Amino acid sequence: MKHIRIQAVGSPTESWQSEAISMYLDRLKPFAKVDLVEVAEGHQGSAKPDATKTRSREAESLAKGYPKGSFVIALDETGTNLDSPTLARKLETWSESGQPLVFLIGGSWGLDPAIRSQANAVISLGKQTLPHNLARIVLLEQLYRAETISRGKEYHK
Repeated sequence: MKHIRIQAVGSPTESWQSEAISMYLDRLKPFAKVDLVEVAEGHQGSAKPDATKTRSREAESLAKGYPKGSFVIALDETGTNLDSPTLARKLETWSESGQPLVFLIGGSWGLDPAIRSQANAVISLGKQTLPHNLARIVLLEQLYRAETISRGKEYHK
């Protein structure tokens, strides 16, 4: 069984976000052990934060706590855009060695360049800019879709 860890900046701000996250985490249970870890936003409550400092603080938090030897995937708009079947194949390849997969999702200012450069892979969820709380839901849905594709289930059409 795959072990997937998602480290994301911030927490859901709306009840529907929490409900969607919970739904996809439940759907993924038969296929993978998924841990969702939320780290604090780096703006420290400032109404006009310094974007560079914010990303740097968030990078420090995102880089901590996942198992050594994990395969790290950063989600970033500059990353490779994969269709769902390709993502399914990549997930199978990335997890073949049994190492945990760690997905990193930045905050509203994006990811610090250091996170992108240290990741084993950088992928994009599309060309649109997504709010970071919505990106978490889209990632979970795509992970579920990928698992159903890999198993020949009817979910993906």
